[in-house]
Formats: sequence, structure tokens, C-alpha cells
Amino acid sequence: MPLVAITAGTLVTQHDFIADTISDLARGEQKWIMDVGFYFNAAGLLALAIAAAHAHLGRIGWTVGLFCLSFLALIEVLLGVWDEFGQQTQDMSVHTRLTFFLGPLYLIGPIAMAGGAGGVNTRYKWLFWISAAIWAVLATAFKLAPNGIDGILEKLAVSGTLLWLVPLSWLFLARGWETTHRLSLSESLKA
Repeated sequence: MPLVAITAGTLVTQHDFIADTISDLARGEQKWIMDVGFYFNAAGLLALAIAAAHAHLGRIGWTVGLFCLSFLALIEVLLGVWDEFGQQTQDMSVHTRLTFFLGPLYLIGPIAMAGGAGGVNTRYKWLFWISAAIWAVLATAFKLAPNGIDGILEKLAVSGTLLWLVPLSWLFLARGWETTHRLSLSESLKA
């Protein structure tokens, strides 16, 4: 959903894809597009957290990862609430302060869950670690970059997080499909 919201916002508003950040889409007449994006993304993150709690594929690391997913969902909702950069303090807006929480959560989450997911398939482990590495490099570059190119770095960093979130979704869907089909097969054998 984040990429859909970015694409839709780019098509509808006067948005410089290279220079403007995702948060810049949350201003103006078409801000509702990003609000919907923030809330759908939060719902997806919360669904992943619930699925992670249900599957619980690891020990403390897995628990840390599912808390990261839960806190990411909360922050996404709050970002949607403060998308207009309202309530300015002398240093920065509430919106900007909230974005600083994304850094450690998108770094720690995939690393913490890599071991448990790697027990299902080692590809998950590597994708989660690659996601964390891409996030660490590009999110840092985004914060240090000049305003002329920071938008593209932020979008690339967010895209890197999908190497954690999409495979995690596949993992849960595959487990659900396998369980459903295993149950239906055993029921048909009983009949």
C-alpha cells in the first residue's frame, strides 16, 4: 500500500519524485490520498503483528519483531493524524519527531525475526537481513542528504522494507494455505 499511495499522490499532485519526501504528499488538497495510505499501511502492519503472534516462530527475537510491527502500525496512524506538520515546536513538528521512531523499528524488526523465519526457509532470513541493511544505509543517507535528492532516498529506503514485509506476508499465507489443505485432506481421508 505505501507504494500505491506514493504513486497515486505523485500522479495527482505537483510532486517532484526526486526532491519531495513521502510526507510532502500529505499536504494540500490531495492529502487524503496519503491519509488513506498511512491507515491502510498501519492496518497491514497490525495484521502482520497478529499473524506473527499467532505463528510465533521464535523466542525473544520473534517477540521483539512483532512488537516492532505493532509500534510501526501505531506510528503510521499517528503520522496520518499529524500529516499536516501541525503543532510546530521550536525544533520540529510532531510528524517529524514520529518519523525518528521508524529508523530503529525498521532496522530491529527484520533482524529480530530473521532467525525464526529462517527456520522455515533460509531465503526469508537473507531477505530480512538485506531489508535491514538497505533500510540502515538509505534511511541514514536520507537524513544526511540535501533537500534536492532526499525524496528518492526515502522512497528507496521504504521500498527496502518491503523485502521484510512482503516475504513475511508470504510466509504466513503459505502456512495458512498448508494448514487448510492439510486439514481438508485429512477430513477427506476420514470420509
